[in-house]
Amino acid sequence: MFLKNSFHKIHQSFWYLPAFYSLIATILAYVSVEVDFWMDFHQLHMRFPSFLMTDRNTIQLVLGALATSILTMTAITFSSIMVLLSTYLSQYSPRTLDNFLSDMVTRRVLGIFIGSFLYFVLVLVWMNISDQHSFLVIPSLTVLFSAICIGFFVYFIHHVGTWIQVNNLIQDITDNCLSILSSHKVDRSNLDTSATSPWSSWENEEYQLKECRKATSKFSGYLQFIDLDRIVQLATRDDLIIRFEKNIGDYVDEGTALFSYWSLDDHTFEIEDYLQNIRVGAHRTTEQDIEYGIQKLTEIALRAISPAVNDPYTAITCIQRLGKILSRLAQTSLEEPYIYDNEKNLRIILNTGEFSQVLYKSFYQIRHYGKQDVSVIGAIFEALTLIAEKSAHPIKDSIWKFAKAIVEGIDRTALIHLDFQYLNYKLDELARFTGHQKEKHLL
Repeated sequence: MFLKNSFHKIHQSFWYLPAFYSLIATILAYVSVEVDFWMDFHQLHMRFPSFLMTDRNTIQLVLGALATSILTMTAITFSSIMVLLSTYLSQYSPRTLDNFLSDMVTRRVLGIFIGSFLYFVLVLVWMNISDQHSFLVIPSLTVLFSAICIGFFVYFIHHVGTWIQVNNLIQDITDNCLSILSSHKVDRSNLDTSATSPWSSWENEEYQLKECRKATSKFSGYLQFIDLDRIVQLATRDDLIIRFEKNIGDYVDEGTALFSYWSLDDHTFEIEDYLQNIRVGAHRTTEQDIEYGIQKLTEIALRAISPAVNDPYTAITCIQRLGKILSRLAQTSLEEPYIYDNEKNLRIILNTGEFSQVLYKSFYQIRHYGKQDVSVIGAIFEALTLIAEKSAHPIKDSIWKFAKAIVEGIDRTALIHLDFQYLNYKLDELARFTGHQKEKHLL
């Protein structure tokens, strides 16, 4: 488990890709110098056209100029990153920094610049080992790397201009949340959903005799990742049933119970095999933590409706994306947290919580700070309508109950007649999709 966590930290670190490109550049520098020396020793340069050859003084001058230029481009790139990070901190949310820092384009551009600079400097030093006068491989690779750096520099300027736009940031967070739902959706199409809960069979006398044991965390931090596919395979092999006591994104301490498990047979197994597929880290991530992505959108919306920013349309965009995410979440059987093996035997019970709680945590702060803004309240009702359109009846009831709570908190003294008319129209539409037409006109 420790090795997996360490490898994940290295892979997700900002310096990982630049360090990898630097290693490749060092190898290429050594190989290109050696190949040129070898070709000169065997007089193979004579077989190539003269315009492909470069003398020592020229290539040294070009390498020195390019090294300075690439270093300048790298400094500009770092400055652009710092400006973007400052914008994220001041206007959006501190939690959104990892969206940009984890972006592969940013790491790749820095890696190419640093690697190219290292290549130019190393070649400039190593080519002085011999008194060779003409070179072929070194100038060819130098021109190639220079063209690549220029292309990536132009692309990075465009990339920064794209990322600094709040709508693109909101869309990136939304896409990340939707990808979590798509990649971790459990297929229950082959199961009898009308049957009683499979957990109820474990409450009879036969299974009550089984000993319940708990697996505890060895680290303190946030529950970041659970490899459910691998754990299902292990549970099938060892004939276990596992019930998770914590959910993704929960904070755990050393000794906190992560899951309980029951053994159906007397097979010997190592619980460490299961713990290796659970990652606990110092920070929350959006690898599987959809509520963390929802929290980011909520914070952007709160910053937007604050008096210092006063940008309600950004808040409305966040609310619309929240509605889209929760609409997909409502269709993934959040409150049916059972995972089965290929033989339809129950193996894992997740601690997913209730949809009403996720709904409340997504909008309650926006409702509180935007209760005097009709456009914000109207956008929340529209998002609730979007969620209710494709939801099951119990979730529709939760949505309508939450809408009534929002109405209770509206500051009616700040509204005029047209505001009441507009909000009632939105409520009527929501009542129609939730099946509560008799309760419309709450305002």
